[in-house]
Amino acid sequence: MDLNKRPNVYDYNNFRGFLRDFYVYKHSRDKKFTKAYICKELGLPNTRSYFQDVLNGKYVSVIKIPLFVKLFKLNKDKAQYFRVLVNYNQATDDPDEKELLLDQLISLNKTPKKILSPELYSYYKEWYYSAVRAVINTFDFKDNYGKLSKTVFPPITVKQAKEAIGLLLELKLISRDLKGYYKPTDKVISTGSLIKNDIITQYQLKCIDIAKKAILKNRDQPQRVITKMVSVSEDGLKQIQKRLEKFNAEITSIVHKDEKPADRVYQLDLLLFPHSKKGKL
Repeated sequence: MDLNKRPNVYDYNNFRGFLRDFYVYKHSRDKKFTKAYICKELGLPNTRSYFQDVLNGKYVSVIKIPLFVKLFKLNKDKAQYFRVLVNYNQATDDPDEKELLLDQLISLNKTPKKILSPELYSYYKEWYYSAVRAVINTFDFKDNYGKLSKTVFPPITVKQAKEAIGLLLELKLISRDLKGYYKPTDKVISTGSLIKNDIITQYQLKCIDIAKKAILKNRDQPQRVITKMVSVSEDGLKQIQKRLEKFNAEITSIVHKDEKPADRVYQLDLLLFPHSKKGKL
């Protein structure tokens, strides 16, 4: 963890990890902020082990949750997310309860992501712009455009690689780090939900075409392809759409919270479209 950066509860899917990192962060700045001090502030002046026990898996009661919120000075929104996160991590094996709490976490999570304005939609004019942006996050790239062009799949030309880097710099979607390597400026970017734009549509069509080539030519790489044809009611369709939105939010959260260095790039396509016409023919 970065000791110069205060831990953000939205970056965690386990409250114990947040508590551990927050303690390390605070203790690095204030040596009086000890585990014994935390126990005292939680109303347990005669024990020094409670906080460590919690980090090791001890159950946190409903009474203690607001005390943690007060101690770590979480604002209203972050406090609500923390409460639900604790309940989610400590939930029973009841799948309905876990799903309900997960829905709440997703709706409360303020995971940072860059929303692209229409002026930046040129990013979606070619499929390999987004591929290059993702790929340079998997290895140290300065000016080896030959390696970059071959790392992208399907391979692109050196000219296309240079074009992509130029555009990404212009749009401020990448920048040089302290070592001089190009890296994405944001972990997750989005056009926002339900955006309708011809450029985005064309980008999606190109990605689908790339997916076809990947299925045929990239068989030696791990891949999971699911195709399902179903008949469903209007209510059932709404439930499916809701699940897709939830799954999309979960993927965004996983990518944002992935603390290990990226070493590969995958394309995920979720398609839901009709194969029948509604009404009288």
